[in-house]
Amino acid sequence: MDQHRDPEVQRLIDESAIRHLLALYPRALDRQDSALLASLFHPDAVDDHGHYNGPASGFVEWMKSGSRPGVHWTHHNGTQIIEIEGDVAQTETYCIALCRHGARGEAGFEKETFLRVRYLDRVEKREGKWKIAHRRVIFSPCHIADASHDFDASMCLQEGGFPADEVYRW
Repeated sequence: MDQHRDPEVQRLIDESAIRHLLALYPRALDRQDSALLASLFHPDAVDDHGHYNGPASGFVEWMKSGSRPGVHWTHHNGTQIIEIEGDVAQTETYCIALCRHGARGEAGFEKETFLRVRYLDRVEKREGKWKIAHRRVIFSPCHIADASHDFDASMCLQEGGFPADEVYRW
């Protein structure tokens, strides 16, 4: 922290950096960008996801193993609460996530998983950089929905994984 900076201004700067960090998480997952995903965690970070619990580096590898064309995730972060105490922050982020599990004509295309989760994170500033040190994922009731009727988006820009998605062309 700059010794001459007003503490309230520093808190706002830190909160902004943490919000940006947490906003990159959906991009990393949805674009299947494993390098970006790995960059959000400290090297010794832990991820308790339920289906996977252990080192965050292992979570990144676990996510890579499930990445394939036709599997489409979209995560929407909502309400965020960030409580900063020095170089440690406790955060709570509400998220809704949807997943289509296959491309047209593949098994999984006709179903979509709807998840309601909260991310409880301990975020730490080390060497001037905020990253996730420990993530716990809390699940609310979730369901699988019938998605057999598709919206015709053939005339629209289409999403893609890393590096083909439009966001990487900006």
